[in-house]
Amino acid sequence: MSLPRLPRLPRLAGHLGVRAPDAPLLRGIAGATDPLAQIALFATLGFAGVADNYLALRAPELQARIGAAVADHGLEMGGFVHDPLRWDAPAWIDGSALDALDATLAAAARTGSRAVTCVTGRLPAMDLAVQYQAMAGNLARAADRAGRVGVTLCVEATHPAFAPGLLIERLCQALTVVRAANHPFVRIDLDLGHVALHGDDPVAAIAAAGALIGMVQIADVPGRVEPGAGMLDWPAIFAGLAEAGFTGLAELELEPAAPGAAGERAMLARLTRLGLLQKEKPTSIP
Repeated sequence: MSLPRLPRLPRLAGHLGVRAPDAPLLRGIAGATDPLAQIALFATLGFAGVADNYLALRAPELQARIGAAVADHGLEMGGFVHDPLRWDAPAWIDGSALDALDATLAAAARTGSRAVTCVTGRLPAMDLAVQYQAMAGNLARAADRAGRVGVTLCVEATHPAFAPGLLIERLCQALTVVRAANHPFVRIDLDLGHVALHGDDPVAAIAAAGALIGMVQIADVPGRVEPGAGMLDWPAIFAGLAEAGFTGLAELELEPAAPGAAGERAMLARLTRLGLLQKEKPTSIP
């Protein structure tokens, strides 16, 4: 009798800051917030990549050092947020998001990143359909340039509990914009934690987005905690990602369920039990 095939597991990326640029994922274990120390620790623990919401805010010299460290450790650079200081401005609607495109593409070039998260504030007095079309048009114009250097612009659907006032809150809205942009370098940033916070099924969301998925971020619910600390069915989610043909990084967009170094170690243990990390050697964690 043949054993059932296990789903291909995603390659995991740790983060250098989700809610703040000086709050990386493993700051308790590392005893510091230095991005380069985090990258080295991720490599030691078996992570495949690194994401950094605030990469565009870091000095060009530090961006270059991050890129070099990622390459030296054999990791892959994940995504970052376009123009994070104006994340809730209607910049993709009024077109001002394009003003920061040079800086975004330069940061991507320095680090090897190929995916950028794009969110935008909404204009309460403007019809939503008009705003979707405006965002799609501006993304397509930006993607003409981004695509020439291999960078994909990814539209994220968020939950207002964590990101209030944004135009795109549900996956169906993100898909509307991406399809209207009709550009090979405009895709979905599928944040499965936000999907679940809306009460939607992450597996169904993966199937709905399908080939339009450009990047994936993961978190369990309630809250935004590590896989295995909440209620989501992660084996089913991993199977869905494999079925969709997604081979990119699964970026941890979360904070550990418990604080401090102890909470980070508990998170690593959960990730290991799910098969996302290899079993640690006794000396792996400081």
